[in-house]
Amino acid sequence: MDCVEGVRGLLRGLVKDAYPGASLVVMANGEVIMDLTVGYAQLKPVERELRGGMLFDLASLTKALSTSIIVMRLVEKGVIHLTQRVSDVIPEFSTTNAGFSEVKDKVRVWMLLSHTSGLPAWLPLYKSASSRDDVIRQALTAFPVYEPGSRVVYSDLNYIVLTALVEKLTGQRIDSVFNEMIAEPLSLERTLYNPLTRFSKDDVVATEYVNEANDALVGIVHDENARAMGGVSGHAGLFATAEEAAGIGNALLESYRDGVFLSRPSVRSMWTPWACGESCYGLGWQVYRRGVTTSGGDLLTDGKAFGHTGFTGTSIWIDTELNLVITLFTNRVHPTRDNRRIDYARPVIHNAVVSCADKLIYR
Repeated sequence: MDCVEGVRGLLRGLVKDAYPGASLVVMANGEVIMDLTVGYAQLKPVERELRGGMLFDLASLTKALSTSIIVMRLVEKGVIHLTQRVSDVIPEFSTTNAGFSEVKDKVRVWMLLSHTSGLPAWLPLYKSASSRDDVIRQALTAFPVYEPGSRVVYSDLNYIVLTALVEKLTGQRIDSVFNEMIAEPLSLERTLYNPLTRFSKDDVVATEYVNEANDALVGIVHDENARAMGGVSGHAGLFATAEEAAGIGNALLESYRDGVFLSRPSVRSMWTPWACGESCYGLGWQVYRRGVTTSGGDLLTDGKAFGHTGFTGTSIWIDTELNLVITLFTNRVHPTRDNRRIDYARPVIHNAVVSCADKLIYR
């Protein structure tokens, strides 16, 4: 049996088990070699089939596909440097509700990008925030929970602070910066924040079902803190198709060699380990480590593949040795976030994809 049909069968077999639906786009050497769509965009309260070209809530892929690239653009332009103290740009960051914090005053920009800033993993800012500015203020003044640079603690707060940093430096909201620095240069037409401003709900995949409303979230960001920020943040909020997300990944992979979108030094710096604990992070990207990084499966190139996952069921992996970009988008939180079968699905799908890609490339 053709290996692509084998991958399609694997994806179908996980429908209504690990996720309602899945969209998989794989690029090798700059060409699309797989573009598969299976299952459902929504199950409750109505069923909708998943079609190619539908928009997914990327959740934390926003960090990799939006914020990290924007910061590296600003580094290239000489607007900021990575070892600069965050408080140099945003003096408020060096404070907490108790006053000045020597610990927070040590935090450098690269520490936010690589999750070693000292900030806590997560806080329910949306519960007490009265506005987008209030969410940002609470993130900026959050108490540190460890010495910066001493540990790796994955944290959304890092990227809410980076949102404030980008907006302070550019004078624009981060969605406008994304459009200017990423969407327009790459001719992206279906990658954006707040997709219902341009698309109908029929174009967007559902996330979680809300019992009180007898409806699912469609086109409204799933992440509560991002929702309290009007759907626009550096940690979550971006929506995209698997096809266009793969295009962003391929632009980075080509830049890694030829500097066509970002400069080669920028991408190589972004994809270098800056902080390692149980996981290693570059600047906005997780570094694949065989036997440790389970979401990418077992067959990517150790230390030379880079990716990110999203809570909603999305992921992207880019292998610089194999010249592969793999975008696996699912809506695994529909109808409920309690389904964790995606933890099984991701590695087995990636193993099948990498094996099949190798056969297609070298047959």
